[in-house]
Amino acid sequence: MSLSVDDTNLGMLLPMRAGHSMVEYQQAVLTEFAEPIQDHIPEHLCTTTAADAMLFSDEASEDGQHFVFRGCDQGGLVFSPKNPLLPAEHYQNTLIFLEIDSRIYTFMARLKYIFQGDLHFDMPQILHKRQTRHNKRVRIEGSVVLGRKNGRTAIARIYDFSPTGLSFLTEETDFLPGESLLASFDVPECGTCETIATIVRVDNRPAGRGFRALVAVKMTLTQAQRTKAEQLYLCKKAEELKKRSESSRTLRPGEFYLKD
Repeated sequence: MSLSVDDTNLGMLLPMRAGHSMVEYQQAVLTEFAEPIQDHIPEHLCTTTAADAMLFSDEASEDGQHFVFRGCDQGGLVFSPKNPLLPAEHYQNTLIFLEIDSRIYTFMARLKYIFQGDLHFDMPQILHKRQTRHNKRVRIEGSVVLGRKNGRTAIARIYDFSPTGLSFLTEETDFLPGESLLASFDVPECGTCETIATIVRVDNRPAGRGFRALVAVKMTLTQAQRTKAEQLYLCKKAEELKKRSESSRTLRPGEFYLKD
């Protein structure tokens, strides 16, 4: 089984950490997850030997690292890193997000040991689960012009996009959940769309990162606007699939291609 960019929704689902501790960060995202699972945990997790995962160390400035979940071994969980790791002591207690089939799990786990580059964790005691999005977001480079009720106009950099919402990076820090905006955005080489949008989440960042906030909005679309948004999404998705197909030709059999 090969694992591609299109198989994972984690990087698009998770907000930026913004300097929060693991516990603070997990609490911030748990509102989108169901009630905790405490029984038969291996039956939920030990069903695959190849899945996408994001691991968050205890280093608050670290925004999570992509891993490949290798399955269960001797009563624990095994993860292979995609990138160089922080020192092992930062993973003694780790916040993990794991996508298996159409479900995403999050849990805290304790590191047992590192062997041949793989991290081996104890089986967690509690899981939280949610379904993946029907339309996975795509990263795009572009700008969005935002008309605000106070008469101001702001221009922000788009972070990602789906047929029902988008998120953007901005230097302005006075955006609030529930605020309505007139959003006009361009998807390069695909087209433009204008719609009313409502802010659903604001993640503020420390100064010096090139932007001060990541803002997520849900779009309120007429039927014509929805059709247009879906066309833009499919156009960008087709471009991604083409790039991925070209990249996959350079991989050896059995290799995994994970998104940056």
